[in-house]
Amino acid sequence: MSLRVIIVTILMGASVALKVDQGAQLVSLPIVYFLIAFTYLMTILYGLMLKQIRALTVFTYCQVAVDLFLETSLVAVTGGLASPFTFLYLISIISASMILYRQGGMAAASASSILYGIAGNLQYLQYGRLIQLGAEALEPRETVYSLLINLVAFFTVAMLSSNLAEKLKQARKSLQEKETGLTELKAFHENIVQSISSGLLTADLEGRVTSFNRAAQEITGLSWEEVRGEKCAEICGWRGLQELYEDRRKINLSNRHDVETQKKDGSRLLLGVTLSSLRNEQGSVTGVVGTFQDLTKIRELEEEMKKRERLAMIGEMAAGMAHEIRNPLAALSGSMQVLRNELTLDEENQHLMEIALKETDRLNNIITEFLYYARPSPLNYKSCDLHRLLDETIHLLQNSNNYHKGVEIRTDFGKESVMAKVDPDQMKQVFWNLSINAVQAMPGGGRLTITTRVREGGSHSMAYRLQDVRWLGGNDTARHTEIVFEDNGEGIRRENLHRIFDPFFTTKSHGSGLGLAIVHRIIEDHGGRVWAESQTGKGARFTIQLPPDQVEGK
Repeated sequence: MSLRVIIVTILMGASVALKVDQGAQLVSLPIVYFLIAFTYLMTILYGLMLKQIRALTVFTYCQVAVDLFLETSLVAVTGGLASPFTFLYLISIISASMILYRQGGMAAASASSILYGIAGNLQYLQYGRLIQLGAEALEPRETVYSLLINLVAFFTVAMLSSNLAEKLKQARKSLQEKETGLTELKAFHENIVQSISSGLLTADLEGRVTSFNRAAQEITGLSWEEVRGEKCAEICGWRGLQELYEDRRKINLSNRHDVETQKKDGSRLLLGVTLSSLRNEQGSVTGVVGTFQDLTKIRELEEEMKKRERLAMIGEMAAGMAHEIRNPLAALSGSMQVLRNELTLDEENQHLMEIALKETDRLNNIITEFLYYARPSPLNYKSCDLHRLLDETIHLLQNSNNYHKGVEIRTDFGKESVMAKVDPDQMKQVFWNLSINAVQAMPGGGRLTITTRVREGGSHSMAYRLQDVRWLGGNDTARHTEIVFEDNGEGIRRENLHRIFDPFFTTKSHGSGLGLAIVHRIIEDHGGRVWAESQTGKGARFTIQLPPDQVEGK
């Protein structure tokens, strides 16, 4: 439609304006004006109808037919066989071939031949009488020659343009298929990269990040927007990565090593990293590709298994130690008490006797705790109100020798009771040990806050977590209870945080190192979790999480 307007405007408008005689005098300018106006009018109608028409092929045939009619009219009034506008048939034929392909091109060529012949025959009536249409009469030979030349031209152009259109159609279809295949292959590869559980990072020869898959974002806590175009050595800080760019020869070599780093939130992150060269189709090195896996949980489980093995060995020694140490110690303590009552001692010896009795009591308590840890009693599950157990523990703590008035105890229990199936005696032992630890961590005074809450789903924001394997395979999105002991005391050093639940590990001068180990063992026996978060000088927070099947009530 646009081409039609351009041709009419340039050719016919110029012919009218300049009144050029190209072998045939324009007989009637009003007829030409009519053809120009009619072409513009039809083009406007075509444009308005285009959005409404659904049968576009029929619509195209109609436009070609109207164009051929207008071209025949123009040829007829401008000289017939000698008209300078005969070439307009070729434009219509080419247009039909490009849009309607071979069938449309041949149809347009046939129609053009018939209409052109009619326009030529109008110059002569039967018996050779000339119709005066402003054209000179042609000799019979000239008439036949002109008809044949134009008919050959019409069908030749139709064949060539339709062949070209068919090839263009096939090329377009082939290109589209290849583009579709390439798009699908690219999407397939992208889905593979994004779906693998291992982190994937690629960087160019300048060390700038060019890709960072979904697993890499989840493992490191960094988003694609944060790392795109940044120096990978500065973002990751992996051992061996910087060396690759300092010595380009190492890029050709693959290497694997374990890296200990941190997530974006500062939590501990252990990675197994493999670095290798990234090559193009020609085999040239274009950068570095790194794959990595989060080994943090695996390492924690390995540490947990090693600790279980050590504890099993300790448990085997516990029975023998109980008989070999506890019985003589009880006899020794009893004998010393008799001697203290029977003998008359001066002040200094009396003081030494008190120290000896106090240390035997302390040694007896250590052995008792050790036996309690190494040979725990079976769990006696009962439906208990955790708030009541905590209140009883707080009351005992405030009336014990370990408590001092500089410590403030706050509770945040909520309005509703929290019921759970637990062993009440052992759970009170857990609460007692955590409370005593908090009070001892605040020798100059402070605040202990005890909070209970029921949550939906698991918690994953801890700095260090000891996990029970039996629960890891369960439903981590179900309701569970959390009890939090938080103080603002001295805190725990970061290098000690992962050892606080180990037996006999303590930083206190008079501690046995079994209090938190007993806490962990009891919670583990209940199928729960316990973890600690702390910063030196800012206090510590211990969180107990009971499994979903032990939570009752609302």
